[in-house]
Amino acid sequence: MANFQLHKQTKKQVLKHVAILAGAFAISIVFSLVLFQRIASQGLWNMVLLTFIQLELFLYLGNRFFKSVDPDTPGAIRKTIIRLVLFYFTVLLIASALFLTLFAWHFWRGGAPFSEFIPSLMHAELRSFLTAAGIGFAVGALFFFYTQWADTVKRMQKLKEEKLIFQYETLKTQVNPHFLFNSLNTLSSLVSSNPALSDKFIHKLSAVYRYVLENQEKDLVPLAAEMEFVKDFFYLQKIRDGEKIELKIDFEETGTAKIIPVSLQMLVENAIKHNVATRKEPLLITIHFEGIDKLVVRNDLRQRMQLAASSKIGLKNLNERCKLILNREVETQETADEFIVKVPLKLNNQSK
Repeated sequence: MANFQLHKQTKKQVLKHVAILAGAFAISIVFSLVLFQRIASQGLWNMVLLTFIQLELFLYLGNRFFKSVDPDTPGAIRKTIIRLVLFYFTVLLIASALFLTLFAWHFWRGGAPFSEFIPSLMHAELRSFLTAAGIGFAVGALFFFYTQWADTVKRMQKLKEEKLIFQYETLKTQVNPHFLFNSLNTLSSLVSSNPALSDKFIHKLSAVYRYVLENQEKDLVPLAAEMEFVKDFFYLQKIRDGEKIELKIDFEETGTAKIIPVSLQMLVENAIKHNVATRKEPLLITIHFEGIDKLVVRNDLRQRMQLAASSKIGLKNLNERCKLILNREVETQETADEFIVKVPLKLNNQSK
């Protein structure tokens, strides 16, 4: 199987180089027709060889120059234009060096005196080469820019689709009948038994809904705001489940880090929904840092015999959004006793 895959990759690479060679041949014929009004002009094969080498270098450098362009970073348009100009002059300079090397080699083989090198260069080939290379590389550079732009548009479209899924899932989770019914039922009992606590419960419930509605369309939110939201959400759950559940936040300073909105709440809710919790064996959920740009949510693993209904899309959607927005993935780990999820953060000095 491994040999088959290797053979397949080798065949793919060979076909790629053959296609580039065919392209070099076609380009050389076109320029021969334009510049000399005939197909088989003198030096056609030299032009093919030079064009082939230039195309190989062009494709390699193009991928290097434009691979990491991100339109979401500050000053992205200006940086992209600078890269485009630098790329154009870089490939033109390399191509000129290759041309001069090839011309010098042929000139030396011809045995002409060195004093005729510059006149021969100016008379025979230089203008044609600069015309062909200048136009060809300009078109090629614009092509790379276009393809990068198309990839970016596709990426942004995918992000919008993931956002729509996220918004639907988030609203469905927070406003689903079970959550609302349980909250109102708890509130109903508190109004008569503990009016002061019921007033606080109402404020927390309002804060939870307000946070979801205000942040569901955002890419990132301050970690401090997300943590306050998680505390409010857990407070509502704690009123209902009492000593069955515990939340331990093992850090104090959140700094300027940002996180995908409603991500931690989703993980906390999943832990409560899918695991058994009793007063004798309360379910412990812990949130702590790993390094400076990763937040870990871990919970005791005591899965229910009959799991609560789940779309099973929440964690997948969170991972997709992290890949699209932060270029990083969510890490999950399951041991005999714990389920662990590591969520990437964006620091203030990090690019997306």
